[in-house]
Amino acid sequence: MYKKLVFSIALCIGFSFITYAQCEVCEENKDALTFCYQNNNFNEYCATFTDGASTFLLSKGKKSKTIDLTSKATLKDLIAISENKKAKISATDILFIQEALKVWRLESWNLGHIYTESGLGIKTLTIGSGALPKKGQRVKVHYSGFLENGEKFDSSVDRNEPFEFNLGKGEVIKAWDEAIQKLTVGSKALIKVPSKLGYGRRGAGRGVIPPNATLFFEIEVLGTK
Repeated sequence: MYKKLVFSIALCIGFSFITYAQCEVCEENKDALTFCYQNNNFNEYCATFTDGASTFLLSKGKKSKTIDLTSKATLKDLIAISENKKAKISATDILFIQEALKVWRLESWNLGHIYTESGLGIKTLTIGSGALPKKGQRVKVHYSGFLENGEKFDSSVDRNEPFEFNLGKGEVIKAWDEAIQKLTVGSKALIKVPSKLGYGRRGAGRGVIPPNATLFFEIEVLGTK
């Protein structure tokens, strides 16, 4: 019997939407946008994720639950769910889900990108309704930058200070100049930056960004001048 759990502190409700087949044992999947996670410390557990989906399938043996990813699924959320008897989720479930989500976050960064000739990967998360920024315009963006291991090294969002620069003038790394010219105002995207389009062999930030590092940036184009 499949069930759906909604990650919400205030409410857990039933739902009948099912998208994934049961995953008793993770096998190689032909779908490049699907990822299956298992952990030797959690016998019979399996989590199946699909890039862009709002849910994932949590399986244990022959029993499965479809989990909603519409919220951040923080530890506080999960504990609240475990205390709801109708949810039927155990402390072990919570521990496995936490581990699965950590791995999926990194795996999902490598899925769904469209690659340009330069090697830049662009994964559009939200399509904005504005115009495409033009070379020479002053662009305002919000961004968060991450290393391949998921470590955040910088974020205008955390500072609540949007960043402005002149597009196509070499004021930022090459990846930014290229990517933002392809994103309409209002768009959000995850870009995968090979080192040659980032900080190259030198790295940056006194070792914060190591040499030859592949980077990921979540970028939102806020406007142009």
